[in-house]
Amino acid sequence: MAGKFKEFILGNFITYFLYKKLKILRNSSKSEHLGEYGEDIFIRRFFKNEKKGFYVDIGSYHPIKGSLTYYLFKKGWKGLNVDLSKVSVDLFKISRPNDYNINAAITDFDGETEYFESGAINQQNSLVSEKDKKKIKIKAYKLNTLLDDFNILEIDYLNIDVEGNEFKVISTFDFEKFHPKLISIEQNIYNSEKFFDDECHKLLLANNYFLASKIGVTCIYVDKKYEKLMPSIMSV
Repeated sequence: MAGKFKEFILGNFITYFLYKKLKILRNSSKSEHLGEYGEDIFIRRFFKNEKKGFYVDIGSYHPIKGSLTYYLFKKGWKGLNVDLSKVSVDLFKISRPNDYNINAAITDFDGETEYFESGAINQQNSLVSEKDKKKIKIKAYKLNTLLDDFNILEIDYLNIDVEGNEFKVISTFDFEKFHPKLISIEQNIYNSEKFFDDECHKLLLANNYFLASKIGVTCIYVDKKYEKLMPSIMSV
């Protein structure tokens, strides 16, 4: 019954419009931190002196709730937001109309794929196969392809949160061409001994990043050229 009611809301122009507005407004009063573990505080402090910049948020989910780019947007930054959920992307189109807001999968090939839906707007939507979840066809891109399509030449901050598909996102990324100052990436590894053998971690180290912090399941990597400057960059 609940599922049919949700389908009616999303399928009707008027109710869908009201649904999107509610999804944005109910999270608009957040003030302390937005990230699940408060990791956006680190990101805000790192970029505190940069009024303008460009972010790329892969697995963007919501323009406010859980967003690691919201405060950068509020400062005047612009960016590229990509999510598997059409509803998520529609929320970004309302809240951040000057950004590039794309409903697609980012992986290691260009073409078409399927994702597994936990909900119309849900952080657990994933390209990783799961039983009893609805399969939905979606366009797939390598991150480089999408950046080239929009003629994006520079990235200051890259966030990747794609529920187990992170390595496929960065495995074909052109680090030499873009090389963001800061990269945050979700890694659901709690055992530190296993973490340092992780393929994402090794790839980022090999491309001249260092692990600056691990906050909850979010790992924050910084371009090595900023390593000696970190005390002044992160000062209050």
